[in-house]
Amino acid sequence: MVLYVSDRLRQGQIRGLHQSMAKKQQQLQELKDKLNNPRAHKREKEALEREIHGILKGEQCHLILKVFLHEKGNGRFDLDWICDLSAYQWVTEVYFGKRIITTSRHEWSDAEINAAYQGQNHVEQVFKHLKNPFYHAVTPQFHWTDQKIKVHTFTCLIGLLLSQLLWKKAKEAGYRMNVETLLDRLSDVRLAEIYTIYDLNEKPQKEERLEDMDSELNILYDTLANKDF
Repeated sequence: MVLYVSDRLRQGQIRGLHQSMAKKQQQLQELKDKLNNPRAHKREKEALEREIHGILKGEQCHLILKVFLHEKGNGRFDLDWICDLSAYQWVTEVYFGKRIITTSRHEWSDAEINAAYQGQNHVEQVFKHLKNPFYHAVTPQFHWTDQKIKVHTFTCLIGLLLSQLLWKKAKEAGYRMNVETLLDRLSDVRLAEIYTIYDLNEKPQKEERLEDMDSELNILYDTLANKDF
Protein backbone atom coordinates (compact mmCIF):
# COMPACT_ATOMS: atom_id res chain seq x y z
CA MET A 1 0.00 0.00 0.00
CA VAL A 2 1.39 3.40 -1.02
CA LEU A 3 0.10 6.88 -0.18
CA TYR A 4 0.30 8.97 -3.36
CA VAL A 5 0.48 12.75 -2.85
CA SER A 6 0.04 15.12 -5.80
CA ASP A 7 -0.35 18.89 -5.80
CA ARG A 8 -1.70 18.70 -9.35
CA LEU A 9 -4.42 16.33 -8.16
CA ARG A 10 -5.18 18.64 -5.24
CA GLN A 11 -5.55 21.68 -7.50
CA GLY A 12 -7.92 19.77 -9.76
CA GLN A 13 -10.01 18.66 -6.79
CA ILE A 14 -10.17 22.23 -5.50
CA ARG A 15 -11.47 23.45 -8.86
CA GLY A 16 -14.11 20.73 -8.80
CA LEU A 17 -15.03 21.67 -5.23
CA HIS A 18 -15.51 25.34 -6.14
CA GLN A 19 -17.75 24.44 -9.08
CA SER A 20 -19.78 22.05 -6.94
CA MET A 21 -20.15 24.58 -4.10
CA ALA A 22 -21.39 27.25 -6.51
CA LYS A 23 -23.98 24.84 -7.92
CA LYS A 24 -25.13 23.67 -4.49
CA GLN A 25 -25.45 27.21 -3.14
CA GLN A 26 -27.58 28.06 -6.16
CA GLN A 27 -29.81 25.07 -5.37
CA LEU A 28 -30.04 26.15 -1.73
CA GLN A 29 -31.03 29.66 -2.82
CA GLU A 30 -33.73 28.26 -5.11
CA LEU A 31 -35.08 26.16 -2.23
CA LYS A 32 -35.01 29.20 0.07
CA ASP A 33 -36.97 31.23 -2.49
CA LYS A 34 -39.59 28.48 -2.72
CA LEU A 35 -39.95 28.32 1.05
CA ASN A 36 -40.42 32.10 1.29
CA ASN A 37 -42.98 32.21 -1.51
CA PRO A 38 -46.32 33.38 -0.03
CA ARG A 39 -48.06 30.64 -2.01
CA ALA A 40 -45.71 27.92 -0.78
CA HIS A 41 -47.32 24.71 0.45
CA LYS A 42 -46.81 23.38 3.93
CA ARG A 43 -43.70 21.25 4.23
CA GLU A 44 -42.61 18.46 6.54
CA LYS A 45 -39.38 19.13 8.38
CA GLU A 46 -38.05 15.60 7.81
CA ALA A 47 -38.71 15.86 4.05
CA LEU A 48 -36.91 19.21 3.90
CA GLU A 49 -33.93 17.80 5.79
CA ARG A 50 -33.72 14.92 3.31
CA GLU A 51 -33.87 17.37 0.39
CA ILE A 52 -31.10 19.50 1.90
CA HIS A 53 -29.01 16.38 2.53
CA GLY A 54 -29.42 15.43 -1.14
CA ILE A 55 -28.30 18.89 -2.26
CA LEU A 56 -25.16 18.81 -0.11
CA LYS A 57 -24.18 15.30 -1.13
CA GLY A 58 -20.91 14.94 -3.04
CA GLU A 59 -17.50 16.68 -3.30
CA GLN A 60 -17.26 16.95 0.52
CA CYS A 61 -19.66 19.91 0.41
CA HIS A 62 -21.62 18.52 3.36
CA LEU A 63 -18.55 19.21 5.52
CA ILE A 64 -18.18 22.81 4.37
CA LEU A 65 -21.70 24.16 3.82
CA LYS A 66 -23.55 24.38 7.13
CA VAL A 67 -27.30 24.75 6.58
CA PHE A 68 -29.68 26.00 9.27
CA LEU A 69 -33.38 25.24 8.90
CA HIS A 70 -35.71 27.64 10.77
CA GLU A 71 -39.29 26.73 11.67
CA LYS A 72 -41.72 29.62 11.26
CA GLY A 73 -44.78 27.67 12.37
CA ASN A 74 -47.79 26.29 10.52
CA GLY A 75 -45.62 24.17 8.21
CA ARG A 76 -43.56 27.12 7.00
CA PHE A 77 -39.76 27.17 7.01
CA ASP A 78 -36.78 29.28 6.06
CA LEU A 79 -33.12 28.38 5.72
CA ASP A 80 -29.68 29.98 5.82
CA TRP A 81 -26.19 28.61 5.34
CA ILE A 82 -22.57 29.50 5.93
CA CYS A 83 -19.23 28.21 4.67
CA ASP A 84 -17.16 26.65 7.45
CA LEU A 85 -13.69 28.03 6.69
CA SER A 86 -11.90 25.63 9.04
CA ALA A 87 -13.61 22.67 7.34
CA TYR A 88 -12.72 24.13 3.92
CA GLN A 89 -9.09 24.46 4.98
CA TRP A 90 -8.98 20.86 6.25
CA VAL A 91 -10.58 19.46 3.08
CA THR A 92 -8.35 21.40 0.67
CA GLU A 93 -5.06 21.15 2.56
CA VAL A 94 -5.27 17.79 4.36
CA TYR A 95 -7.88 15.62 2.62
CA PHE A 96 -7.35 16.60 -1.02
CA GLY A 97 -4.33 15.64 -3.09
CA LYS A 98 -3.95 12.11 -1.77
CA ARG A 99 -4.65 8.66 -3.15
CA ILE A 100 -4.02 5.28 -1.61
CA ILE A 101 -2.60 2.78 -4.11
CA THR A 102 -2.86 -0.92 -3.27
CA THR A 103 -1.28 -3.78 -5.16
CA SER A 104 -0.69 -7.51 -4.84
CA ARG A 105 2.85 -6.99 -6.21
CA HIS A 106 4.50 -7.04 -2.80
CA GLU A 107 7.97 -7.31 -4.33
CA TRP A 108 7.62 -3.93 -6.10
CA SER A 109 9.24 -0.80 -4.72
CA ASP A 110 7.24 2.36 -4.05
CA ALA A 111 8.65 3.89 -7.24
CA GLU A 112 7.57 0.88 -9.33
CA ILE A 113 4.06 0.92 -7.86
CA ASN A 114 3.75 4.64 -8.55
CA ALA A 115 5.05 4.21 -12.12
CA ALA A 116 2.48 1.48 -12.79
CA TYR A 117 -0.28 3.68 -11.40
CA GLN A 118 0.83 6.62 -13.53
CA GLY A 119 0.83 4.38 -16.60
CA GLN A 120 -2.79 3.30 -16.27
CA ASN A 121 -3.91 6.15 -18.52
CA HIS A 122 -2.01 4.48 -21.38
CA VAL A 123 -4.10 1.34 -20.88
CA GLU A 124 -7.27 3.42 -20.82
CA GLN A 125 -6.21 5.12 -24.06
CA VAL A 126 -5.74 1.73 -25.72
CA PHE A 127 -9.28 0.64 -24.79
CA LYS A 128 -10.58 3.99 -26.01
CA HIS A 129 -8.67 3.49 -29.25
CA LEU A 130 -10.20 0.03 -29.71
CA LYS A 131 -13.67 1.57 -29.46
CA ASN A 132 -12.93 4.19 -32.11
CA PRO A 133 -14.81 3.00 -35.24
CA PHE A 134 -12.40 4.81 -37.58
CA TYR A 135 -9.26 2.90 -36.59
CA HIS A 136 -8.87 -0.52 -34.93
CA ALA A 137 -12.33 -1.02 -33.46
CA VAL A 138 -13.07 -4.65 -32.63
CA THR A 139 -16.72 -4.15 -33.59
CA PRO A 140 -18.59 -4.72 -35.80
CA GLN A 141 -17.28 -8.22 -36.39
CA PHE A 142 -19.58 -9.65 -39.07
CA HIS A 143 -18.55 -13.12 -37.85
CA TRP A 144 -20.50 -15.79 -36.03
CA THR A 145 -18.20 -18.77 -35.41
CA ASP A 146 -15.83 -18.74 -32.45
CA GLN A 147 -12.81 -19.39 -34.65
CA LYS A 148 -13.51 -16.46 -36.97
CA ILE A 149 -14.26 -14.15 -34.04
CA LYS A 150 -10.89 -15.06 -32.51
CA VAL A 151 -9.10 -14.40 -35.80
CA HIS A 152 -10.90 -11.07 -36.18
CA THR A 153 -9.96 -9.97 -32.66
CA PHE A 154 -6.37 -11.15 -33.15
CA THR A 155 -6.10 -9.17 -36.39
CA CYS A 156 -7.41 -6.02 -34.68
CA LEU A 157 -4.88 -6.40 -31.86
CA ILE A 158 -2.02 -6.93 -34.34
CA GLY A 159 -3.07 -3.73 -36.11
CA LEU A 160 -3.17 -1.95 -32.76
CA LEU A 161 0.33 -3.14 -31.84
CA LEU A 162 1.75 -2.08 -35.20
CA SER A 163 0.16 1.36 -34.98
CA GLN A 164 1.51 1.78 -31.42
CA LEU A 165 4.98 0.78 -32.66
CA LEU A 166 4.71 3.30 -35.48
CA TRP A 167 3.62 5.99 -33.01
CA LYS A 168 6.54 5.11 -30.71
CA LYS A 169 9.01 5.54 -33.58
CA ALA A 170 7.44 8.87 -34.54
CA LYS A 171 7.68 10.04 -30.94
CA GLU A 172 11.35 9.04 -30.77
CA ALA A 173 11.91 11.08 -33.94
CA GLY A 174 10.54 14.18 -32.20
CA TYR A 175 6.94 14.20 -33.42
CA ARG A 176 4.33 15.21 -30.84
CA MET A 177 0.98 13.83 -31.94
CA ASN A 178 -1.36 11.09 -30.75
CA VAL A 179 -1.71 7.84 -32.65
CA GLU A 180 -5.01 8.89 -34.24
CA THR A 181 -3.48 12.05 -35.70
CA LEU A 182 -0.48 10.06 -36.94
CA LEU A 183 -2.71 7.55 -38.73
CA ASP A 184 -4.75 10.37 -40.24
CA ARG A 185 -1.61 11.97 -41.65
CA LEU A 186 -0.23 8.70 -43.00
CA SER A 187 -3.56 7.86 -44.63
CA ASP A 188 -2.73 10.62 -47.13
CA VAL A 189 0.24 8.59 -48.37
CA ARG A 190 -0.92 6.82 -51.54
CA LEU A 191 0.90 4.33 -53.72
CA ALA A 192 0.10 4.44 -57.43
CA GLU A 193 0.49 1.49 -59.79
CA ILE A 194 1.53 2.51 -63.30
CA TYR A 195 1.20 0.07 -66.18
CA THR A 196 3.15 0.90 -69.33
CA ILE A 197 2.48 -0.89 -72.63
CA TYR A 198 5.49 -1.04 -74.97
CA ASP A 199 4.27 -3.87 -77.17
CA LEU A 200 0.79 -5.24 -77.65
CA ASN A 201 2.21 -8.74 -77.70
CA GLU A 202 3.94 -8.38 -74.33
CA LYS A 203 2.66 -7.99 -70.80
CA PRO A 204 2.41 -4.39 -69.56
CA GLN A 205 5.26 -3.34 -67.31
CA LYS A 206 4.19 -2.45 -63.81
CA GLU A 207 5.78 0.35 -61.81
CA GLU A 208 4.90 1.58 -58.34
CA ARG A 209 5.32 5.20 -57.31
CA LEU A 210 4.28 7.29 -54.37
CA GLU A 211 1.96 10.13 -55.19
CA ASP A 212 3.19 13.65 -54.50
CA MET A 213 2.91 14.72 -50.87
CA ASP A 214 3.21 18.01 -49.06
CA SER A 215 6.64 18.69 -47.60
CA GLU A 216 5.62 18.02 -43.98
CA LEU A 217 4.09 14.63 -44.81
CA ASN A 218 7.04 13.77 -47.04
CA ILE A 219 9.46 14.36 -44.16
CA LEU A 220 7.29 12.28 -41.80
CA TYR A 221 7.11 9.41 -44.29
CA ASP A 222 10.85 9.46 -45.00
CA THR A 223 11.60 9.54 -41.27
CA LEU A 224 9.45 6.50 -40.52
CA ALA A 225 10.45 4.65 -43.69
CA ASN A 226 14.12 4.95 -42.75
CA LYS A 227 13.52 3.78 -39.19
CA ASP A 228 14.76 0.30 -38.34
CA PHE A 229 11.68 -1.51 -37.08
